[in-house]
Amino acid sequence: MAIKNIVEVEVHLFMCNGGTCCQKGAEESTRKIREYIADEGLDKVVHTSKTYCNGRCDDGPVVIAMPEGKWFKNVTPENAKRFVKEYLVVKNGCEKLSLFTYGDDFIKVDEVLEIVNK
Repeated sequence: MAIKNIVEVEVHLFMCNGGTCCQKGAEESTRKIREYIADEGLDKVVHTSKTYCNGRCDDGPVVIAMPEGKWFKNVTPENAKRFVKEYLVVKNGCEKLSLFTYGDDFIKVDEVLEIVNK
């Protein structure tokens, strides 16, 4: 069993692999996110953990980034590379996939945005 040196970790990603998220491609998303993290040379500063249900099944696959407390929605195999590039490499927040950040007053779900924008 590998033991990671967590002293250098700056970001910990919790990637939902619960039933509904897996039906939406979470296992492949997890694999791709880990692959892209390695490709970018971020293995030492980014740690990943697969979780079971995080309680936001309609928004899955869900990824939670700590210590920022940022939740991401719909992190699919198709946009996993964009997620890694925008959030971990460029560090622009990856707002298109942003669902919630600790301290926010609302959850950024598509249905709410549609209602607000009407």
